[in-house]
Amino acid sequence: MMFLRWICLGILVCVSLGGCADGALQGAAKMEKAKIWLEKVNFKVAKNVNGNAPIAVRLVIVYDDGVMGEVSKMTADQFFEQESQLKKDHANDMDVVSWEVVPGQEMDSESINPTKAYGKGGFVFARYSTPDAHRESLADEQVITIHLDEKDFYISKDR
Repeated sequence: MMFLRWICLGILVCVSLGGCADGALQGAAKMEKAKIWLEKVNFKVAKNVNGNAPIAVRLVIVYDDGVMGEVSKMTADQFFEQESQLKKDHANDMDVVSWEVVPGQEMDSESINPTKAYGKGGFVFARYSTPDAHRESLADEQVITIHLDEKDFYISKDR
């Protein structure tokens, strides 16, 4: 009788954990700490952003250490040149959220829904026409604002 109770309890635990986000069980089993907790992105767009030209912005959440090393070394130009192939090669190892922003655009807050529970790191890339890395790293922020200025951008942590 006691054996039957343990089997039923085991089945109940497996069924209830089956609804967890992809990677949550593996991460919990390895005692990994998620590094990316991003839930929402806000934007502040300058009227003269990118010399009065539209700008592409990418939010990248990485789930694999190898991909993390690769993406962390890229400038925005390098990322945008390789974006299509990166998505093909690492479809299950990263999420990419895309925006195309025009000067002075007013944007609603964007909810972020990662596909896995344990992001290793995150980056924002903006394709400015001026030379620079145009890459920012994310930490443990839940809500951020991306400030798109004339020649570069920065990220502020919101409460």
